[in-house]
Amino acid sequence: MAWLVPMTLSWLEISKLPSVIVEIVMGVLIGPFVLNLVTGQEVSLNFLSDIGFLLLIFLSGLALDIQKIISSFPRGRLRAIDFVSNTFLIAFLIYFGSLVLSVAVVYGLPFFEGIDKIFLVILLPSVALSIIVPIIKNDGEIDRKFGQIMLLEGAIATIMTILMIAVYSGFYRNNGFRFELLLFLIIFILFFIAYKVGTVLVRVRLFQRLLYKLEHAASQIRIRGAIAVLLLFVVVASAINSEPALGAFFAGTLLSIFFIKDRSALLFKLDGMSYGFFIPIFFIMVGVNLDMNSLKDFGSSFGFILTLMGAMYLTQLIPSGFMLKLFGWKRSLASGFLLTSRMGLTIATAQIGMGLGLISPAINAGIVVAAILTSILSPLLYKLLNNGEESYYSIYIVGGGKAGLELAKRLDLHKTPYLVIESQDDHWSELQSLGIESIHVNDLNVEVYRSLNIRPVDTVVLLTQSDTKNLKIASLLKNELGHSKVITVTTKPSIFSTHVSLSEMQVVNAYEIVASRIESEIMRPTTTHALADSFGAYSVEEIAVRSANIDRKFVKDIPFPQSGSLIVVKRAGEIFIPHGNTHLLLGDLVTVIGNASALEEFRKLLD
Repeated sequence: MAWLVPMTLSWLEISKLPSVIVEIVMGVLIGPFVLNLVTGQEVSLNFLSDIGFLLLIFLSGLALDIQKIISSFPRGRLRAIDFVSNTFLIAFLIYFGSLVLSVAVVYGLPFFEGIDKIFLVILLPSVALSIIVPIIKNDGEIDRKFGQIMLLEGAIATIMTILMIAVYSGFYRNNGFRFELLLFLIIFILFFIAYKVGTVLVRVRLFQRLLYKLEHAASQIRIRGAIAVLLLFVVVASAINSEPALGAFFAGTLLSIFFIKDRSALLFKLDGMSYGFFIPIFFIMVGVNLDMNSLKDFGSSFGFILTLMGAMYLTQLIPSGFMLKLFGWKRSLASGFLLTSRMGLTIATAQIGMGLGLISPAINAGIVVAAILTSILSPLLYKLLNNGEESYYSIYIVGGGKAGLELAKRLDLHKTPYLVIESQDDHWSELQSLGIESIHVNDLNVEVYRSLNIRPVDTVVLLTQSDTKNLKIASLLKNELGHSKVITVTTKPSIFSTHVSLSEMQVVNAYEIVASRIESEIMRPTTTHALADSFGAYSVEEIAVRSANIDRKFVKDIPFPQSGSLIVVKRAGEIFIPHGNTHLLLGDLVTVIGNASALEEFRKLLD
């Protein structure tokens, strides 16, 4: 069945339908409700299903980018603007808002009477990263702020769901709070000890050499090590009478810290083993064990499923309003719909709840059906609302003099949307004659900037010929609009450094630019002249690899444009020069050089 499902989907050309859904449906067909080929009592199948479940949770932890989560934490003192601009804070607010709304919905709606309400509160904010990640990858949003917020919210929801269901299951088993409930903290202690041991081991030269020798051998040492860590955490969790899923999740999270640089290779192998065999068996057995008889009372079951779906959408759509200031109502709503997708983690949590007796087989069946329906509807609604890029400027240049004009030309070459704000008649006339997008306004009027709806992620570049004027505009943007992403150039940086409120402003020292250029003329004259003389013909650009068609391909097999070339690749903090046998992976940042048409081809090919 696990082999037949994706083959059938591909043959019928409906590969966009998650295979998980079809696996559950196939499980229902071969189960006791239809063909009765599998009863659900087979020991071997249940054993394989349990392994699939643990691997699903393990991979959820392994897929998390802990370093990215930590790096997204707000630095320094929190400001009001951080709550509508910082990636982590927005993601956390969306999850927290979803959790609060879940409490209100579960305790407020009569349809949830007779169901364990705490369990439902834990279940409702869960998110299907397995559906979200491929969609935002395909749309090229995975490395952009819009995609990063959804990814981070999914990560927070995954962590919190696993933790809360583990704690609550222990609380439920012990009929209330007992000292034994605190034993789950042993998992945290084990995690900390394993992390410390790991940080020491990765620095030992002998260990590094052994790992290198064995990683491509038949022993597949990394895979064996990953499974050993998984088993260690699961055994410890079971020994302290905690939820094995908690151990599996922490095992995956631990490995995600150490395998950041090689994560793609490790995940590729583990995905092949897990999603290729064990995890499909888990979902097929979910379908086999579904109590379809409980759905025969169509009136009550249909009402419960609709109410549950309504609760799922409500608890995600309203909190997505925290993205409103950044992305507008359409994209915020689109993100809310996509975050409502429910699949692997929701179904896995429902299985835990049914195993503990928190929910009945009928409620479990309703949850699975609701999860399937949201997984089909939500991506479609997301695509409908997020069907194209909204028109916006990402750079605002204040001052259309020589520096502003030169910057506008360079941004044109990179296809970066910008707007020049100019107050002087002669400068504006020149901008108009050159076809540069600009407006002729009073650049000291706050209403001008307010009407432009400048987003927190947008950059304002101050290039008027007066430091005093640049300082006034920067203060106006900060104090009136709360906007701090500002860049200016000056020969007197001390003028700006004395203003504490403008500490986040990026001040470029004009003398340093001159010194850097002269240094290049002395140390790298040929390269410097070549780049300077060819400006307008050739330019250097950084492009993120977001195309699934490029993922894992050799550089020599990619049809790059003839009038362009790769220079360097940045991956997980490391920079290296690519060769013909270098693989490009999703998320790589590639530096390329070429003319305008070549750069456009590079963007289409990679992004």
